[in-house]
Amino acid sequence: MLPIDSTNEVAYSFVVFGASGRLALSRVFPALWQLYRDNRLPQGIKIFTFCRTKLELRTFRIKCVPYMDLERSRDPEKYNSFWTNVYCLAGQYDNAEDYAELTAAMARQESRHDMLVANRIFYLALPPIVFDQVTLNIARKCLSSSGWNRVVVEKPFGRSDVAYKVYQTQLCQTFKESQIYMIDHYLSRQVIHNFFVLRFTNLIWSETWNNKHIAAIMISVKCEKPVQARADYFNQYGIIRDVMTNHMMQLLAMLALEQPYSSDVEDLRDERLKVLRQVLTVEFSDVLLGQYVNNGREQDPAKVGYTQHSYIPKDSVTPTYAMAVLRINNKRWTSVPFILRVGKALNETKTEVRVQYKPTQCNHSGNSSSIPNELVLRLAPREQLFMRMMQKRPGPRMALRETELDLLLRDRAVPANYQALLLDVFAGNQMMFMRTDEQCEIWRIFSPVLAEIEYERPRPFYYEFGSCGPMAAYEMAARQGFKFYESDEWHASRGNPSATADVSKATLNRAQQATPTWMNPLA
Repeated sequence: MLPIDSTNEVAYSFVVFGASGRLALSRVFPALWQLYRDNRLPQGIKIFTFCRTKLELRTFRIKCVPYMDLERSRDPEKYNSFWTNVYCLAGQYDNAEDYAELTAAMARQESRHDMLVANRIFYLALPPIVFDQVTLNIARKCLSSSGWNRVVVEKPFGRSDVAYKVYQTQLCQTFKESQIYMIDHYLSRQVIHNFFVLRFTNLIWSETWNNKHIAAIMISVKCEKPVQARADYFNQYGIIRDVMTNHMMQLLAMLALEQPYSSDVEDLRDERLKVLRQVLTVEFSDVLLGQYVNNGREQDPAKVGYTQHSYIPKDSVTPTYAMAVLRINNKRWTSVPFILRVGKALNETKTEVRVQYKPTQCNHSGNSSSIPNELVLRLAPREQLFMRMMQKRPGPRMALRETELDLLLRDRAVPANYQALLLDVFAGNQMMFMRTDEQCEIWRIFSPVLAEIEYERPRPFYYEFGSCGPMAAYEMAARQGFKFYESDEWHASRGNPSATADVSKATLNRAQQATPTWMNPLA
């Protein structure tokens, strides 16, 4: 992490636009507080909130309490000190005079201690509809003339290639690329950083990271909660735009890129862009859509089918589950499917990458089913990095058992993901932030299939609330050569009727015939 200039001659202003929204309350302010608590923020930093809702500091402070992790810190004096550096302002996003008042408020604090340099960060926790107005007014009214200016933007980054080009043009006309931080909190996870070193500094992985040894890669983002927060946004954008076109594609780029020429930030971003340009446009036949339905057993009124929620249209075909198979057209990755799957209201919350190796040609176990090795990068619920492999069971018989080789070095001093990203913004380190041209390539990959989905409105596969998702998705992964371990979630729930209740008998028979006994969820 790059050093932060926190000398007495430098003033820092951190402005959160959309401060009354859920993102600012649950992510941004808890991260700022934890950095302040750990003395990681620059000295004398001032934090400003800007939103349409008129908020008193006392009211805003109360709103933040459920997210601030006060039990662990237990330092009321420090916590009260943090809030003395927060200033709440209200204004309309399209009113230039309100931005002038914000600038005056920043200038008063920056000049109070005769600071020579004023650095400013603008965090946009905003809906897309006001984005253009806010960036334009910031550029015209709020920029510092004596220090640097940086803008942090959150997803969604448009909703198609056409819409994104307008978004990109507006952003790049008002700010330089070096000032833009397109945030993706998945990339700040230490397990991703550890994997990066693991791959490029260890012969065993650097020499086998190619299509000669790897059979398939699956990136999964599973959530056990239904669609609740931002329901209008979700029903409009859908799960592919919400997760696949940002978080998951950035993970794919980090997995598939070539070794950067140097440790320079732009060299890494160039390699990410290069591999994204080599990803083929997704075909409709390589996408599977699902939607959760009532399982008939839940007492909780929130655990119902997607279209049974009072805030969702009854005729909605918006998918709450999606699987897409992507292919990269280069020498290293030709023939290796990258399987992206994401879903809501599933049996668990988990985010992970599974790199599945090809089976060995020689098998002395007497078992005709060859079980592949896997490198697993788990980002949530807790970070893990391990290698799955087979060993002999104790005893005279040649029988196999699954075991794991733990590869993660745990360091309690490492800041959490949002904290680490904010520190990178202060330090000017853009390594784990998307460049605008990277997102342009992502929309090139997904826009045609998204347009086809919106035009055709295909009926999604139904799956029960709390299940593992549509059985058809597991069939699809199996056809791509991906295999599931006995300990995987589908097998763990084989006794749960919700896992298969939505699947017809004919479909189940096909699945049993198409998959080996050891990986068949119904075996």
